[in-house]
This record gives sequence, structure tokens and C-alpha cells, in this order.
Amino acid sequence: MNILREIVNKIFSVKKSSMEKEIFQQSDIIFELIRKYVKKDYSINIDIPENVLKIALIASGSSYHSATIAANFLREKVHCEAQSYYASEVALAESFDVDSSTLYIFISQSGETSDTNKALDRIKIKTDKTLAVTNTKNSTLFNNTKYKLLTCAGIEKSIASTKAMSAQLFCLLLIAAKIMQQKELPARAFVEELLCVPEYIKETFLKRSEIKKYSKILANYENAAILASGMFYPLAKEGALKIKETSYINTTAYPTGEFLHGHIAILNKKCAVIAIVNNQNIQFTLDVLNKINKEYNTDSLILSAFPLPNIVNNDLIYIQSSVDIDFLFSALVIFQLLAFETASFLKRNVDKPDGLEKVVK
Repeated sequence: MNILREIVNKIFSVKKSSMEKEIFQQSDIIFELIRKYVKKDYSINIDIPENVLKIALIASGSSYHSATIAANFLREKVHCEAQSYYASEVALAESFDVDSSTLYIFISQSGETSDTNKALDRIKIKTDKTLAVTNTKNSTLFNNTKYKLLTCAGIEKSIASTKAMSAQLFCLLLIAAKIMQQKELPARAFVEELLCVPEYIKETFLKRSEIKKYSKILANYENAAILASGMFYPLAKEGALKIKETSYINTTAYPTGEFLHGHIAILNKKCAVIAIVNNQNIQFTLDVLNKINKEYNTDSLILSAFPLPNIVNNDLIYIQSSVDIDFLFSALVIFQLLAFETASFLKRNVDKPDGLEKVVK
């Protein structure tokens, strides 16, 4: 009887990985960021310079993808000149223009990312308009910038960044909202969208069985392509990074239209396809997928903000959303779970992938 009880206890006390735990902490973390930085009158409680005209976002890895998504949003919605840069390229460039009208935002989970801090050292010689977006108070990055924004995600143990990345992205969008308010642009509707993010993430968790179904298919592939447009393209790059670093499947993101210009030839070898359908690219993306289905034999997954009842030969994960920001965070969580479940099917160590470690000093 004691032996049987031990067996049952083992079955029902399966130890969860840090990556899995951290994925499911995200809705609570973002809710706490809302409590910390959004006032009852919807004003944003963040300290940044007045009259920000230009923004340079500097980061590495998943933090760079957060930066690129934010730069897209700042250009399109806030009418602010914004550009993302790889920290290593800034640190190594023979020359990098620095001017007093630009706010330089440095993003790092640990605050100790070596190339990000080297880029900061280079830029702060010429300007003090520097802002750290970091998860670690009193880190090198935190202490060496004039403005500071904590992401409050807690310790992230898994090598693959999940909760730290989503918290960074949310904080960058709060900065965008702050600039909108400074410019007296209509920001309330956007802040309302941000307030809905935790609930959309929770709804995405309910899609886990659908994600697991496609993960089992994806685990049979050595190559995968992710197609997306606009600010969803850097999100696709983040999805590709997650799948690569956890399952070791060779995964590459492409702008949906650009994929047709030669890159589609990779489908002549066994290659899975994942496509993001948001409210600006529905018919175009479906036309590309129809071409793929007609000319190539592959397994496709569509992440959609809209119901697509006439889809043939594709798996579909539908997150009902008319707003890109809410769908963006849902798609981010889908990619994280897709990476986790695929790696689990392949029996990879999701917390400590072979040959990977945090790049800090």
C-alpha cells in the first residue's frame, strides 16, 4: 500500500520547469505594473524627459525584440522618430551619432548585459538623456542612467526569457503612452487597451490544448518559418528565438510578403509554417498561405485575431481581438507555450538549453 501511495504521489507531483512557471506568472506581473504605473485618472506615473522628439532603443536578444516592437508603435501611433539598435552593434561601431534631442533607452532583464552596458558607457559621455528599463534595481544599468523604470518581473531562472520580455514590452508601451500624454495626443483609448492585457493573457492560457496539438506536429520538423507583418514581424522573430533556443529547431521569421521573394524555396525541404493574421494583413496573408498550400506539402499554423472558418489544411488558434496591442501579447504567450511544449515533446531541458547562458559581465 505504501509503495502504491508513493507511485501516485510521484504522478501527481510532477515538478514544473521554471520556464513553465514563469509563463503563467505573466498576467499577474502585468496587472501589478498597471497598479504601479497607471493612476486612476489614466495618467502614467513614469519619469521621462519633457519634449521627447526622438528615441533610440538599445538592447540584445529578446529585449531587442521588445525594443523593435516599441519602435514600430512609437513611429506609427505616437508620431515619434524611433529606432531600435542591437547593443553589440552600438558598442562596436566606429562611430555612432549621439544628439541631445534623443532619449536613449537601454533594456536589460539583469541590468548586467555586457554589450548593453558598453553601449551605455559610450553614449553617456555625450548625453545624460538615458533611461534604463530593467528588472534589477541597483544593477549596473540601473545605477548608470539618469532615468529608471523597473519591470518588477521577479527573478527569471529560465534561460529563455518569457515574463521578463513581456514586462519589458509592457513598460515600453507605458512610455509610449506617457509621451502621447505629454504631446496631448488622445491616449485614453490606448491606456484602456493596455489595461485589458492581463485578461487577454489569461484567455490565451486556455488555448494550451490547441497549442500542444500543433507542438506535437512541430516537433517532427527540423526547420520552421514564421510569417508576420508590421510590428508583428519582430514578435515573429521573438517566437523564432524561443523555438530555436528551447527545441533547437531551425526557425526563422520573415515579413509575410518578403517570404515570396526567394525565401519560399525553403519549403522544398521539410519545413513547418506559422503565420500571424492581424487586422491589417488578413487577405494578403491568406493569399500567401493559399499559395503555400497549393504548391508545397507542409503543416501550417495560423494565429489569428479573427475567425477564419474557410481555412483548409491549416491549424488555427483564434484569439478574438479587434485591438493589435491585446492580440500582440496573446500571440507572444502562444509562441512561448509553443516553444515550451515542442521542447517538452523533444525532451529538451527548457530551463538550461545546451550551450546557452545569460550574457552578462
